[in-house]
Amino acid sequence: MDFTADYRRWYENQCGIEVPAWGRPAADRVLERIGTVVTRMESGVRTLCDPARPELLEAFRAANLAMALQMRHSAPDQAGERRSRHDPVHLEPAPDPAATWRPFQLAFFLLTLDGVADPRHPDRSMTDLIWFPTGGGKTEAYLLLAAFAMVLRRRDPKGGGTAVLSRYTLSLLTTQQFQRAATTVCALETLRRADPRRYGDEPFSIGLWVGEATSPNSYEAAVTAARDVRSAARPEDVFILDRCPWCGTRILPAHRSADHADYGVRAAADSFAFFCPRDACTFHNELPVAVVDQQLYDRPPTFVLGTVDKFARLAWEPRAGRLFGTGTGSLPPSLVIQDELHLLTGPLGTTVGLYESAILGLCARADGTGPKVVASTATIRRSGEQVRALYGSEVQLFPPAGLDARHSYFAEPDTSRPGRLYIGVMAQGHTAGRAAVATAAAMLQGAWELPEEHRDAYWTLVAYHHSLRELGRTVTAAADDIPAQLAGLRAASGSRGLADHQVQELTSNLARAEQPVLLDRLEKPWTHPEAVSFLPCTNMLSVGVDVKRLALMLMQGQPKTTAEYIQATSRVGRHSVPGLVVAFFNATRPRDRSHYEAFHPYHRALYRHVEPTSVTPWSLPSRRRALHAALVILVRHRLGLSAENQAGELPERIGEARELAELLARKAGASDRRAAHAVRTELAELLATWEEAARNARQEGRELYYRSQGKGQHNLLKNFEQHGGLWETLHSMRSVDRECQVTVKGADQ
Repeated sequence: MDFTADYRRWYENQCGIEVPAWGRPAADRVLERIGTVVTRMESGVRTLCDPARPELLEAFRAANLAMALQMRHSAPDQAGERRSRHDPVHLEPAPDPAATWRPFQLAFFLLTLDGVADPRHPDRSMTDLIWFPTGGGKTEAYLLLAAFAMVLRRRDPKGGGTAVLSRYTLSLLTTQQFQRAATTVCALETLRRADPRRYGDEPFSIGLWVGEATSPNSYEAAVTAARDVRSAARPEDVFILDRCPWCGTRILPAHRSADHADYGVRAAADSFAFFCPRDACTFHNELPVAVVDQQLYDRPPTFVLGTVDKFARLAWEPRAGRLFGTGTGSLPPSLVIQDELHLLTGPLGTTVGLYESAILGLCARADGTGPKVVASTATIRRSGEQVRALYGSEVQLFPPAGLDARHSYFAEPDTSRPGRLYIGVMAQGHTAGRAAVATAAAMLQGAWELPEEHRDAYWTLVAYHHSLRELGRTVTAAADDIPAQLAGLRAASGSRGLADHQVQELTSNLARAEQPVLLDRLEKPWTHPEAVSFLPCTNMLSVGVDVKRLALMLMQGQPKTTAEYIQATSRVGRHSVPGLVVAFFNATRPRDRSHYEAFHPYHRALYRHVEPTSVTPWSLPSRRRALHAALVILVRHRLGLSAENQAGELPERIGEARELAELLARKAGASDRRAAHAVRTELAELLATWEEAARNARQEGRELYYRSQGKGQHNLLKNFEQHGGLWETLHSMRSVDRECQVTVKGADQ
C-alpha cells in the first residue's frame, strides 16, 4: 500500500495548489482524472491482496517471475547478435540490473487489475490507454498484464485456447514485438513445465497471425518454404522467427548447411513446428511458437499477435473462429491489446473500427461480458473521441498529467543530463539538393572527427524522408555527390569514406526476410565491417524500431503531422547517448519556411501540436463498405455456422442472428448515437437479403455458400459485394504497411 499511498499524497498536494478562478474548471477536470486513477489503483491493491482470492496473488507472482526471465533472456548478450548452434552462449544469464519495474508499469497493472480479474467489474468496459513517451517501457507494462491474464485463465476449466489478442498496424512492428512477446511466453512455458499441476497440461504458446507476404499461411506453403530455405546458399528468415527467443540461437544457419539439425523448422503436410537447434536449450525439442495459419487454427495459441488487416479475413476463413473459442470448448479471449493506437486513423482506422465491433462481439462470453481492452501510444489527441469510435467505450488515459502538464508523478523532466537536441537548417540561395548533400556530408564527417570512444553512437546517420521519390534522390547522392563532398572535407584525421555496402535503405520495399538482417546490422559497432554508415529511410522507421546505437538523424523536410515528427525523431537518442536531430528545410516550400521561422516555439511545446485523429466507422460510406462483413463474421463464428456450406442454415437461426445484429447496432449507438437507427435498419435489410438467398437456394435444391467452390453454387459474399464492397475492403487492407503509410503517414506512396 505504500506505493499507492505515496501517489495519493502527491494527488492531495495537487489538490492544495492555488489556482486562479479562470483556471479552476480545467484544474477540477485534471484533479478528477487523477483521483479516479488513485481510487482504481488502491482498489487493485485490495483485490490483489484479497485472502478470499489467493489465485490473484499467485498469478501476479508467476507473471512477475516470467517478466523477470523475459528481461534476462532479452538482454543484449542474448538478443544483440544471432548466434549459431555451435557458438558458446550462456543459457542462464546473470540477472540484468535493468530488469526492474518502473513505477508506471506496476501502476498500470494495478489500474487494470480489477477489469481483468473480474469480468463483471465496471472497469471491464473501460479502455485503458497508456500514454507515455517512446522508449519509456509501454510494451513491458502490457506484457505484464498479458502474462497475468494468461496465468489466471488456467484456473478456469475452460481457460485454454487464446487468452490474449494483440494487434498492430505495421508488419515490421509486429515482427519485432513478436520476438519480445515470444520470450515472455517461453518464460511462462518453463514455469508450466516445472509445475503442470498448477498451470495445466496445455502449453503456453504464441502465434503470429499475418498475411502470406509475411509468413506461410498453410502447411503446404510452409513445406515449400522450408525446402527452398534448405537449398538456399544464404537462407532467408521467411518464417519470421529469426532466433530462439530463449537463448538467441539462429533458427536458420547463416549459410547453407548439410546438417539438417542446423535448421530449426519441421514442416510436414499436416504440421509445422519450430525448435531451437542448440541441443542444450530448454526448447530444443519444440518452441511454443506458431506462424502458420493452419497451425494456429489446429491449436489456438494462448497469445495471438496479428496485423489489423488480418482480421478482415474472419468473414472468409471457416476456421478462424477457433481463435475466439468457437468449436474448441474454451472461453473467448479475455484481453485485447492495441499497440500504437494513433495509427488507427483516417480510412484505415475507420474500416478497422467497424470490424472491431464484430471482433469484440466474438470475444464476448455467453453472459454478454466482453474482453478487457488496453491500448498504448506516445502521440495522441482527443483520445476519448477516437476510443469511443473504435470500441464504443470510455477511455482512461494513464498516467494523467498533474496541474503542471510536465509532471505526472510517474514522469518528470530530467534536467540532470542532456536530452535530444533539435537543430533547424535552411539554405537560402542554394538548391535544396545541393544543400542537402552538404548537410549530410557534414554530419557524416562530424561523426568521423569525434574521439573514438564517442564515435560509435553517432556513426550511423539516419536520413528520414516522406516519400520514396525523395529517398531515391538521397540514395543516388550517396553513391556519388556525398562521397565527393566528403572528400573535400578533409580534416587532420582525414575524410570519411562512404562505400556502397555501408548505405542501406529501410522502406516498405525491403523484403520481409531482410528486415531482421538489417536491424542486426544496425546494432553492430562502427568498427565492424558490416556496420551501416548511412540509413536513408521512410516512415518504416518511425514506429517500434528500437536500436540503442542510433543517435544521429537528418530529417528531410517537415513531416505532414506532428505525431509522425515526434515518433520519427524519437528513434534516435533513446538510451544513454543524447540524440541529435538536424531538420533540413527546403527554402522554396512555404510550409518548410514557416516551420523554420517558428522552430523554437514549436519545439518548446511539441506535444501541444499533435493533431486530433479522425475515425468514423459508422458513417454511410464505411457502412456500405464493410457493415455486411461485420454481420457475416458474427453470424458465421458466433452461431457455429462456420463451414462454407452452412450459410444456408440462417433461417433456422434467424432469431439468434437478429440478436447479433442488435449487438452491432448497440455498438454503433455507443460510438455514434445518430447512426444507431440507420445501422439497425441496414442490418435488418442485410439479414432479409441473406434469408431470401438461403430460401431461394433451397427451392433450387442447392446449398448456399459463403464463398462458392464451383459453378452453380450460390455465393453469399458475392451477393453482398454488390451492396457494398467486401472484396475491395479485404484487398485494400491486405498490404497494411502501405495502407498505413498512405492514410496515416503520407509516405511510401
